[in-house]
Amino acid sequence: MTIEEIDKIITQGEGVSIEFKKAKEKVPASLYETVVSFANTRGGYILLGVDDGGIVSGIQPENKVVFIKNIATALNSKDNINPVMYLNPSPVDYKGKTIIVIQVPASSQVYNHAGKVYIRECETDMDITGNQHAIRGLFLKKGAIYTETHIYPGLKMSDMDESLFSKARNLIRSNRADHPWLAVNNMQMLRDAVLYWNDYENNREGFSLAAALIFGKDLTIQNLLPAYKVEAMVRIKNKNRWDDRLTLRTNLINTYLQLKEFINRHLPDKFYMEGDQRVDLRDKIFREVIGNIIVHREYTDATATELIIDEDAVRTLNPNNPYFNGIMDLDNFNPHPKNPNIRKFFTALGWADEIGSGIRNTRSYLPHYVENATPVFIDGPLFRTIIPLVRHTMSDFTDEWFRWLELDEKWRPKLMESLKNIEIDGELHNMDWEGQVACLAPVWIEKVTKLDKKVTKPDENKVAENKFINEKNDLRLIEKVTKLPSKKLQYFLHIFLLSGTPISVDDLVDILSFNHRTFFNENYLKPLCSLGFIQRTNPNKPTSPNQKYLITEQGKRFLTGKDDY
Repeated sequence: MTIEEIDKIITQGEGVSIEFKKAKEKVPASLYETVVSFANTRGGYILLGVDDGGIVSGIQPENKVVFIKNIATALNSKDNINPVMYLNPSPVDYKGKTIIVIQVPASSQVYNHAGKVYIRECETDMDITGNQHAIRGLFLKKGAIYTETHIYPGLKMSDMDESLFSKARNLIRSNRADHPWLAVNNMQMLRDAVLYWNDYENNREGFSLAAALIFGKDLTIQNLLPAYKVEAMVRIKNKNRWDDRLTLRTNLINTYLQLKEFINRHLPDKFYMEGDQRVDLRDKIFREVIGNIIVHREYTDATATELIIDEDAVRTLNPNNPYFNGIMDLDNFNPHPKNPNIRKFFTALGWADEIGSGIRNTRSYLPHYVENATPVFIDGPLFRTIIPLVRHTMSDFTDEWFRWLELDEKWRPKLMESLKNIEIDGELHNMDWEGQVACLAPVWIEKVTKLDKKVTKPDENKVAENKFINEKNDLRLIEKVTKLPSKKLQYFLHIFLLSGTPISVDDLVDILSFNHRTFFNENYLKPLCSLGFIQRTNPNKPTSPNQKYLITEQGKRFLTGKDDY
């Protein structure tokens, strides 16, 4: 874990998914209550060597090896934690002090510590051992993590579409001719794929929801999930309705094939040489996008899955059981299984690889399909994917931004390169500069007002404000559409607009004629890093003399007025 990530965790403070524990000389006894409560709730991070107020005291460096050994031993003891848990405590040298970071994932199982069951509420590990209502609710919640495994005792083989087994075998054979499922009958295939299984905890067996979704007749699926549907639309000419539309309430095999055909009908194919192999980029990218829609959907949610093609992007909206909320960091993300049995079957069909590969492959191939484009993945109750088809940037109005920022001529090339890396959507692209500012300025002011509480420090007003703004220039444009922005907003905009390519703190201080370098670093750059709006180019060495700063995808969406950052 990087220093920047730890900064972000410490800035957020203790809560339902974050716990600090002072641990100078020994592992605190309460650690395992927190491990269990996190696993039983939403997962989270435990930082050993940090007190409740977020002050880093560290552990004794000579105790590091012993701490990790003792924690690993305790996690693998059923007398301490049952079932046993496999975690990886990570020592980190944080600003000259040693801390240990433990990431605990949410689990589909119910854990106990020394026979007691804990859940997390706010900053508290709550013992619910004697509360049968809470225990029952926890088991129901855990069962909902993998709702694909829910058994329907009334489902029979006659509710399955016989033709789909032949179709599935043909697809599996084309992917792997010696797959063991090819040599067994339909019922055994379902058992081997854990689509018909024994639930030993509740003493029942039968077909799962996943079995019905993959092999069920359309009527079977609609009886089980009456609200379930997938909508694919093209909105290029008719933006209020659609130019073409596909509504699906069918099995997952045909859903995948029909969505691929819909994509192929409306998007151009482009090819790329990967070594000596000719790669179909459209197939590579949208195979992953469609596969992720199907494999990661929460099927008990009544919200429709949407795939929308407009003139600028392909956007998907998918009901989801989230592990966190926000834009995914494509350099550092931990994939989590949502429907492992559906994924397993799609892997056999050749439509899915190992977990996390879809995001990685999409990111890898998209820049060859659309030059320099980057996909955006936003986790939440509705998982959103944005695949740009056209790349618009803020660089069209470099001269206007240059005048507004009142930069020295030597910074013009830097600004131009930076703006080339900050994408905007088609609606903004179709406006002139005054229209863009009129659209964005009110949003900036509203968002910065919300950020003030997170960024401002109590003694900030004691430092003289730098007066670099010339109110006679284009700043009057913003005065006309809103009010004169605060100094804080002015600083933020300079940082964001100039960090599309890496920029040093010394350059920013020079540009802003800021007399207090340390204050600027502590009160602007560090908080913006912690909030995820900019990132260090060398996150493991925050004080490196070569350190520079770069706007993140979250920062770009903040700057360009999007509300989903």
